[in-house]
Amino acid sequence: MLTTIAPGLWGFENDLFMPGGIHFRGRTTVVRLASGGLLLHSPNPITDTLAAEIESLGPVEVLVAPNNLHHTHFAAAATRWPTAQRWGAPGLPKKRPDLDFHHILQHDSPPWASTFAPIPIDGIPWLDETVFFHRETGTLVFTDLFFNIHNPANWQTRLLFWMYGILGRPAQSPLVRLAAKDRPRAGQSAQSLLNLQVERLVPAHGPVVEDHSAATLEQVLARQVAWAPTTLTHTH
Repeated sequence: MLTTIAPGLWGFENDLFMPGGIHFRGRTTVVRLASGGLLLHSPNPITDTLAAEIESLGPVEVLVAPNNLHHTHFAAAATRWPTAQRWGAPGLPKKRPDLDFHHILQHDSPPWASTFAPIPIDGIPWLDETVFFHRETGTLVFTDLFFNIHNPANWQTRLLFWMYGILGRPAQSPLVRLAAKDRPRAGQSAQSLLNLQVERLVPAHGPVVEDHSAATLEQVLARQVAWAPTTLTHTH
């Protein structure tokens, strides 16, 4: 079932199951483009009923796999909407050649960037994440750059997120920082997010952050921003 995030933005969540009994939820974000068509960010499993609900908003024109980890259900979405343009993270053509991407994020310039602006997170090639800024509503849409897990489904999941130090609050996984290969560039990328006029944060995993979003973003990215070689002025 679709829920409204902000004008021109919707989302739906699915249960995700990982090895070891890990169980949490993942969000797909639906964006209305200037054309009136729709972009699906990180498509998860989509039933016929949900597809009909999505299509009632407009035609699906773009599918986005925003980092190297969020691709499991992309093929099903591409099969359902074969005319949609397929955009993938830089590492996915090698990892998933079967997905046959039309365009690669961070290499190609999207024609819809004036609505949903891509912001590459450099220096972390394991993730290769692109964060997106919905300009009209001041909404930043993330994938795995931070999590916001509050009520894990079972003890295994609770233990995992507790061990990572990211349980019960918006926080960045230490795996992201450990995977950084070029910390100055990663820090500059994070700093660029703080320069935006942010009204809300939409993670792929966990509730949307509506209150104190700029301060929350600064707290979440503090360690990554500290890698930047220079300190840039940012506004809230």
